[in-house]
Parts: sequence; structure tokens; C-alpha cells
Amino acid sequence: MGYTTGAKILPDIIDEIAAALIASSGGYWTDGDTAWTTATKTGNLARRCLKYTNGGEVMYLALESINSSMNIYLTGSYWRYATGLRVTFSAAWDGTGHAPTSRTYMTFLQFEGRYNGGSGDMATIQVTYYLWVDATGFVITGKPEPNATDDRQGSFFLVVERNPNKEYTDGFSNFFCYNACNYMNGTATVDHYMTPYIRPFTYQNRDYNQEGMPTINVNGIYFPACPWTSFKSVGNGKVYYIKPIYFNTADRRTPIAQSEMFFAYAETVGLIDGDVIAIEGQTTKYLCKGLDSPDTTGRLTYAIKYVA
Repeated sequence: MGYTTGAKILPDIIDEIAAALIASSGGYWTDGDTAWTTATKTGNLARRCLKYTNGGEVMYLALESINSSMNIYLTGSYWRYATGLRVTFSAAWDGTGHAPTSRTYMTFLQFEGRYNGGSGDMATIQVTYYLWVDATGFVITGKPEPNATDDRQGSFFLVVERNPNKEYTDGFSNFFCYNACNYMNGTATVDHYMTPYIRPFTYQNRDYNQEGMPTINVNGIYFPACPWTSFKSVGNGKVYYIKPIYFNTADRRTPIAQSEMFFAYAETVGLIDGDVIAIEGQTTKYLCKGLDSPDTTGRLTYAIKYVA
């Protein structure tokens, strides 16, 4: 629990996240299905299921290493293929069939991709990652090592957060999920969507086919226009920023809360990779991480929680 960094294959990163959630304070997270393990790393079998229980609130969170290349986008007569991390939220779980069963919302982080051919092996590719985990969820950003097999490799960002400090009671989950990649491969069938924003179980955006957030505002979550996502003042040296605001509906007129785990920043206004931002009057700190990837110089620039 807390901040960690290193280089691991995706199944081992999934295990680290799962173990940290289960060990977090409050005892809210437990193993949701002991049949889901990362022992087998072929196919799509390296996976974990977590169950969150808080009074009457129940949420299942599935993290899967997708290692069978998915045909995700048709360009002319050729498909683009991808492997990566699939994230699924579900209100219920079938312990016999070992699958989510009710109100399933999912997204697929396609950070290993190839045009007209199978993509990278999640069992062997090392991913350098930066991770924060606590009882409210986790935030991670990562960059895969170069892989000659792929020509669509991207770095990625993912946050899964339960924020109980909603502005009003809406009858829906306290969870939200947001992700981005700096080299995405497009979208195709419903199971393969790169869905950047999930608010189970009320609003889910499936309208996204662009690269390099946070330069764009996505329905459901708001960043101020770049480069003014956050910036360092040349006058007093302080950092000014706006926490991401998330919403119940696509029109961005129903703000529900702001993230406590991350915010976007721009490297053109005084902040750079590795900067640590301390919040005045608090012990909380954020670490700026700017990541390009093996196949593009476009960068993901997010500050993630670093100290509680």
C-alpha cells in the first residue's frame, strides 16, 4: 500500500495491485474469486477478481492481462490487433461460472498493438510502472519496454477510485474509472472498446478515438484546456491546478466529485517529469510523471498521488 515503482510483466503488476488492495486499511477489499489467478499467463488467463464491500455497497473489480491479440480496428482490408489490460466492474459475480454477471462495465487499455498481425506477449514484456494504492483504489501509469513485434506500442494511465465525498446522493456507485494511452488503436466491438471514463452504473462513454489525453476533454470527466491544466508560477514558485471533475451524465452538467488521486499537468508551463508537488496545509504530495512510449514521442502527463 502506498507508492511503488519498478519494472514487471503485466500479470505481476496485477498481482501487486490486488495484494495491496486486500492489505489496505478498513478490510473493504477481498479476493472476489480464488479461481482467478495469474499462474497461467497464456491466453487471457492471468487475471484477478477483487470484491469491495462497505456496508450494503458491493463492487467487483476484475483485472485481466489480455494476451490473445484482439482485432480491434479495421483499416481498409487489414485489422489492427492489441494486447494489454482489461478492467471490468460488475455488481455481481458468478462463483461457479467464474465471470461477472450483472451490470458489467469494462474498458481495455490497448498499450501493445500491431497493424495486421499478432501483438506483444504480456507474459514477457517488462512494463516500467509508477503506482499508488490505498483503500479507495489505485492509480498507475506505465511504459512498456521496446518490442520489435509491435508497431503501435503506447504508454498508459489508469485510475480506479472510490470517492465517498460526492456532492449529492445519486443512488449510484461511488466508484469511477478513467484511463488514457498515448498511442491507441481505435475501437471496434463492444468488448474491445477503449472506454476512457466509467461511472458504474450510470454513465459510460463509448465515443473515444483520440490520443494523448489530457489535451482533450472527454464526456464525463473535465480537465481545463491545455496547457493550463496546472502550472508553476514564475512569480511565487507555487503550483496551481484543478483536480479532475467527474460527472453523472455526458453533458458535464452534473458534477459529482473530484479525484483525490491524480490531476493532469503540462510540461510547457514550468512542470516536468519527476517534480513533486506538496499540498499546502496537508501531508499529501503528488509526483509528476511524463511518459512517451516506444512508438510515439507523444507524452502522457499526469501527477499521481505519492504521499498520503
